[in-house]
Amino acid sequence: MQKNKIFISYRQSDTQSEASRLKENLEDIFGADRVFFDIETLEPGLNFAKAIEKTLFQSAVVLVLIGETWIDVKDEEGNLRLFKEDDWVRKEVAMALAMEGTRVIPILVKDAKKLSAAQLPENIKSLADFHWAELTIPRWKSDVEKLAHTLEKIIPPLKKETEKRKSKPLPPAQKSWWARNYLWVLGVFVVLMIIIISSDDFQKGYQEGKNGTRESYDDPIDNSDGQSGPNLNLSEPNTLRDENPTGTDIIENLPLENNPAPIQPSQTGFDYSGKWWLWENGVRMGYILIKQNGNFFNFDYYYFDQKVGEGTGEYDGEYLYSTLFTIFEAGSNYGFSFGSNDGGKNWYGQTYNDNLPANAELKRN
Repeated sequence: MQKNKIFISYRQSDTQSEASRLKENLEDIFGADRVFFDIETLEPGLNFAKAIEKTLFQSAVVLVLIGETWIDVKDEEGNLRLFKEDDWVRKEVAMALAMEGTRVIPILVKDAKKLSAAQLPENIKSLADFHWAELTIPRWKSDVEKLAHTLEKIIPPLKKETEKRKSKPLPPAQKSWWARNYLWVLGVFVVLMIIIISSDDFQKGYQEGKNGTRESYDDPIDNSDGQSGPNLNLSEPNTLRDENPTGTDIIENLPLENNPAPIQPSQTGFDYSGKWWLWENGVRMGYILIKQNGNFFNFDYYYFDQKVGEGTGEYDGEYLYSTLFTIFEAGSNYGFSFGSNDGGKNWYGQTYNDNLPANAELKRN
């Protein structure tokens, strides 16, 4: 019997969503008939035990997904399920370890820690001796690529024909405020200089400097007789306060600008705030919660209701793009840029991971 399948072993209450996402990723590379995922792969009416055992015999690789609660799940009586002989996760792992020609790869999902032999039942203690792989939310794409590279040495991937995809033109590179507005700033500066040069005072001073002359003027404070001024009495300092005893006339009469009212979403032409599902290469990658303030916005990035990132962005009238995108516990540079041709109902564009683009779209919740 030819061994050409990839078997994904997982505990439903522990890593079901991650196992489903991994299945979709591996199917794109190896084909749907090569990846076994019990919930979707088993047909109704089949004997579960026999179908699992048959598929394990056909599997060249068994991926054991271990999350944070994989070892701690208990049954209704409070007993650890992993230490019960009828636990199917334990049975799958034990059968895979006993088969010749089957590669077993334990995979730590999210924040799971490596297990020791002392934490495992007797018939699967050897699992602790295998080299472990990792699948983390911030580095999911690169972790899957690394795992797929290992699997391709065992199972040949699909030979995909090169297709020319009809895609929208790439959004322009994000520009800084100065790059977008420097012509306006220079224009205003030139106009101001023309006004100043054309003024009478400037021309008069220019002519005086050119001719070496300067008109005399009367000094309102004549110090020639040693006095501080014609009407200034230094012995009575309070005379300066007679008309303005508090000395606040100038400050109180300064015109104060009112704080501008916050920009409403309607001023951009439409409201793009709220919950948007993020799809990347046809795979749902979580969702973004956008808080809009006119053409600018803040956002939080969630993966399966767990907040894993946040950032800021801007809508420039044509493209909705991030100006800062931080994924927690990740060292990569992330970003996105989307355009819409239906008034902001749907957005199409790209996401970026260390400047590597991927086709993506935003869909309303």
